[in-house]
Amino acid sequence: SSRKLARQTFYGMSRWQAKLEHRQGFLGRIVDIGAELFAMAAVCSRAEMLRTKAAAGQGDEGESAYELADAFCEQARVRVDELFERLWRNTDDIDRRVAARTLDGRYVFLEDGIIDQSEGTGPWIAAWTPGESERPNMARSYR
Repeated sequence: SSRKLARQTFYGMSRWQAKLEHRQGFLGRIVDIGAELFAMAAVCSRAEMLRTKAAAGQGDEGESAYELADAFCEQARVRVDELFERLWRNTDDIDRRVAARTLDGRYVFLEDGIIDQSEGTGPWIAAWTPGESERPNMARSYR
């Protein structure tokens, strides 16, 4: 999977070139795949260390650790396969378009009818007033 990750990363680099930095969804999935592969390697390494210790008579967790490592890696493979699939089949383009239109104020109508939670109690965020505080400074001084 690490070779596949490298191939997919280089394909993305050749496809989008300098615009790759704007493909945050793609980059996030690449990072997630790398993190899963690292976790798998770490779990397998730990299980092998425990099995080696058990073979040398320094513990009895070797086989149990292998079982858990196998279960974890099986689950991680499913997650990695899904992430690889989502590298190229996703909703990133529509998500980007909706986000830009939201910032442009196109969907402000969705805010109609929202009940103000602070009604009757005042704002939840205190207003900022410039100048010195009227309260004494309670901060400790450091040497």
